Amino acid sequence: MQSPEYVGEQLTDEMRTVNVEASKSSARAASLLRLNGLGSRSRANGLRLKNGDVIVAVNGQIFNGNENDLNEALTLEDVEARALVTISRGTVMFDVLTAGPLGGDYEFAEPELANDITQAFQTYQVDAIDRYEPFEVMRKINRECLVFSAIPTQLPYVFPAVWLLQNRIWEPMFAVIAAYALAIVVHPLLFALIYVLTCVYFGRGQVGILRSYGLFHEHTLWLCVAARSIEQAQAICRQIDPRCNFRFSHVGPPAPPEADEDEVSD
Repeated sequence: MQSPEYVGEQLTDEMRTVNVEASKSSARAASLLRLNGLGSRSRANGLRLKNGDVIVAVNGQIFNGNENDLNEALTLEDVEARALVTISRGTVMFDVLTAGPLGGDYEFAEPELANDITQAFQTYQVDAIDRYEPFEVMRKINRECLVFSAIPTQLPYVFPAVWLLQNRIWEPMFAVIAAYALAIVVHPLLFALIYVLTCVYFGRGQVGILRSYGLFHEHTLWLCVAARSIEQAQAICRQIDPRCNFRFSHVGPPAPPEADEDEVSD
C-alpha cells in the first residue's frame, strides 16, 4: 500500500504534467493557420488562394483553432449554405465564400505575424454573410481584368441580347441579333422559338458563358473574392495588384508602371 506522501507527490507530478501540456496547447491555439500546400482539387486551389495566405476569421469571428477545428467549422449541414472566410495576403485582407472545408495543408503562423494580423482585423469590417456575393476575377498577362458575379441574374432569361451588350460579349451578341433578324424574316413562329431557346440557353449558362468568353480572350482565373459590390471587388484586386486594369472600372485608373508592385501570380 502506498503512503499518503507518495500518493500526494504522484498526483502533484501528474497535475504538473497536465498543466504544462495544457499551456502548450493554449499557446499554440493562440496563433493563426497559414496555407503551406494546395491540393490540385482542393477548394483552396479553386478559390485561387496561395501558399502563405493566413486564415483570419470564419463568419466574422477570429479563428485560433487547428486544422481539424477549421475543417469542422467549415463542414456545413445545409448543402446550399456558405461560410465566409477572411483571408490575409500580405497586407491585404479579403473574404471568400466556401461550401465546405478548403483542403490543403496548414501550419501555424509566427506569433508576431499572427498578432499583427489580429490587430489589423480589429478595424476590418465584416457584414452579415447574406450581404456578400461571390465574384470571379479573370486576368490577362497585361493585367487587364474581367470581374463578374458568380450569382446568376434574371436579365438573360428575358433579354439575352441586352445581357450580352451589358457585358460586352460582342461576338455572341451579333450572332444572336443576326439569328433573330433571319428568323423573323422567315416566320414569326420561328423567331419566337429561337428567342425562347436563347433565353433558356443564356439564362442557365450565363456564368459559364462569362468564363468561356474570358478564356476566349486569353483571360485566366486569377482571384475569387466575396464582396458586397463589384466596386469593392475591384478595390480588393487593386490592393493586391495596384497595376491591374478593368474593362468596367469603378476604382479609377491603375497605378503607373514605375509604382511599387506586389508580387502576383498568373
